[in-house]
Amino acid sequence: MNIKKWFNSQTAIIIGGILLTAYLFLILTVTNIGQSRLQESQNHALDLKVSNYSDNLSFFFDVSQENITHLATNRAFNTYFANLAAGMSLQYGLSSSLFSLRQTINQFSQKNMIDNVNIYRRLMVIGVGGTVIADTHPDRGFDMSQVPFEFMDAAQEKILMFEGLHGPSITLLRTVYHQNKPAAILIAEINQDVVINRLSTQEHESSGSWLKLVTPLGEIQVWDSLKPLAPLKLKPDWGNDVEEARGQFHTGHLVDDHSHSGKNIYLESAIAGTPFKLVSWFEPVNEDNVFTSTWFVVAISLLALPVLFGLWYLMRVNNTNLILQTQIEVSSDQQLKLTHKNSLLHKEIHRRKASENKLAYRAMHDELTGLSNRTHGMVRLEDAIGAAKDSRTQVLVMFLDLDNFKQINDTVGHHAGDNLLQQVSERLLTLTGTQDTVARFGGDEFLIIIPDVSHQDRAKALGSAILKLFEQPFNIDGQEFFESTSIGMSVYPKDGDNAAALLKKADSALYRVKDAGRNGFSFYDASMNRVVKREQALNGRLHQAVNLDEIEVYYQVILDLESREIIGAEALLRWTDSELGVVSPIEFIPLAEKNGLIHRLGDMVLFKACKQAATWQSISPIKIAINFSSVQFRYCEQLESRIVEVLAQTGLPASKLEMEVTESLLIEQGDSLMNMLSNLNRLGIELSIDDFGTGYSALSYLQKYPFSKLKIDRAFISKMATSKADKSLVKAILAMAKSLELKVVAEGIEYECQAQFLQDYGCEFGQGYLFGRPVSAEALTQMLMAQHKKTVTG
Repeated sequence: MNIKKWFNSQTAIIIGGILLTAYLFLILTVTNIGQSRLQESQNHALDLKVSNYSDNLSFFFDVSQENITHLATNRAFNTYFANLAAGMSLQYGLSSSLFSLRQTINQFSQKNMIDNVNIYRRLMVIGVGGTVIADTHPDRGFDMSQVPFEFMDAAQEKILMFEGLHGPSITLLRTVYHQNKPAAILIAEINQDVVINRLSTQEHESSGSWLKLVTPLGEIQVWDSLKPLAPLKLKPDWGNDVEEARGQFHTGHLVDDHSHSGKNIYLESAIAGTPFKLVSWFEPVNEDNVFTSTWFVVAISLLALPVLFGLWYLMRVNNTNLILQTQIEVSSDQQLKLTHKNSLLHKEIHRRKASENKLAYRAMHDELTGLSNRTHGMVRLEDAIGAAKDSRTQVLVMFLDLDNFKQINDTVGHHAGDNLLQQVSERLLTLTGTQDTVARFGGDEFLIIIPDVSHQDRAKALGSAILKLFEQPFNIDGQEFFESTSIGMSVYPKDGDNAAALLKKADSALYRVKDAGRNGFSFYDASMNRVVKREQALNGRLHQAVNLDEIEVYYQVILDLESREIIGAEALLRWTDSELGVVSPIEFIPLAEKNGLIHRLGDMVLFKACKQAATWQSISPIKIAINFSSVQFRYCEQLESRIVEVLAQTGLPASKLEMEVTESLLIEQGDSLMNMLSNLNRLGIELSIDDFGTGYSALSYLQKYPFSKLKIDRAFISKMATSKADKSLVKAILAMAKSLELKVVAEGIEYECQAQFLQDYGCEFGQGYLFGRPVSAEALTQMLMAQHKKTVTG
């Protein structure tokens, strides 16, 4: 075959056309594959973005709920509801705890911020009865009917939508418990600006996107940068099928499904742990559909007629190739831009993950000391118990509380207290291993968890080592401070099989150390539980006894040792409970001082004793002696006003009231006590020092305060017969009182020889079983009448 004849211009044109067609087809295939991959990449990136938004918001709500939970267990809440349950009024302590509670939620609201924006728009504490206890914005209205009081006991926490003045608002609810019973509901209104910012951090005006948060009460617009599309009427066959129209819904418009540019990408994602979901639309990447372009149809037509257009088409080939090359370059630029965007997206995801890890760390660690916080400490304790169950080993729980930590805060400042806590944390870490846990439980309390403790001797050694750590001074701002600690310990499984039980028993052991004088350690034992249960039973029965007026006032006579006539009586409290039997004042008076009932008891004794003494004046002009608790003197002005008011109400002359004050009180109080005692003395009320010799006796106090009488404690009187030292001490007290021109009352006289000895050495008055036991008002009335009759007839 003649090659030159076969390879003519026509063949060249056909071959060139076929090759060109194949080349164009290949280019179109690659371009469409690239566009498909580009669209898939965008869809994947958008899906990742929406998922990241959802996870971010879910994590935000989880952290917010945990913060609200921590706030609900804050000491200010416990203190307020404990005082409220104790029956305190706003006059006696409740106002202070209420102020602390309100200050706590205000500080919490101002402190919790993201990107300098407050997380919470409003915080409220509402009692179970619907009473607003605390509110960061009391000037705003609030519909109380929206609060689901009936469900909060079981649910403990909720995320709800409330209808506010400016539309629906996202609200967190948390039940506040006191003594395992619902006491109030903590309501936290989320700042929607923070939510919107969490859901639009990756959006910008040119992104072409639209997002909204769907809630049970309506929708919250988050972002809108979609270009407006021409409105389209609904197809007749759509009917009420919202799902069919959803993919083309955009800011109130529907776009034609035949318009290639109007098909927006629709995505939605539920927010885990909430009743919300995120709905979003995104513009697709602009794509040139090569198969439908006019110039390409013309080119295909030209290629279909290679013979007719022959040389002319070959002349156009170069130009066509240039156009195709331009398209390839444009596609390449788009791919580079997409790669760059994907790189930025990966960086943003990495930054978000780092931020989440940082938030997770903060959620589990104490910000001041860097130790595990209360929540993480309890988790580690549960984990240690689980491991100990499998390996059949023991876990030691140590609960520490710094002694007198409040004094450092009050005298030097809170910055010094924070510095001390940091130094204590560093010292505790030096004694623990990598498997041990040291957590700051709150305030000045620390929790140490030691797994795999083989013997109690190791626990004792560790307790001694911790106490030794505190023997070295703490250096704060160039000053040395000495601090001690009290440690309570419990052991798994001997003392409990769960974290709550072990912690409770370690706490009981801690308070045993506190009661024993502090700066020591103690293991839990069953006797503590009995003491605690006894105290709990007494506490409940004492509240009931005070409310039902079951506490009685008895009177013990005070005699003139020379004439043996009754010249006065001391008012004493007596309580016989229907369940507990006779309860000693030594047991229930300290409890009343601790739970705040001492103010009501003191007021009751003051009124009843003065009223009864006023009636006795017609029989015999005796004085009534009342012993006041040191707790009552914390409010000197109120106590002074009440004493004056009772004297006016009962008609008892001020000169017939004797006020007994313990020696230790004179050390603890300042000018307010001195002013009060001076004012009462000017009214004619007699002042005496009770239990003289058992406290911080000093002549300076006898000269500083306007006392006219002192009472020798019964402990010295009872030992005079067997102890020469006590007998000499009594002589010295009597001699001192005589030199200071003070009258003396001797308590606890049981034998005539004691009375005679005291009389011989100048003691004017006596009180004790030799002259009479404490009796009721009726019995003492009979004694006074008998004495009066004897005086008249004699």
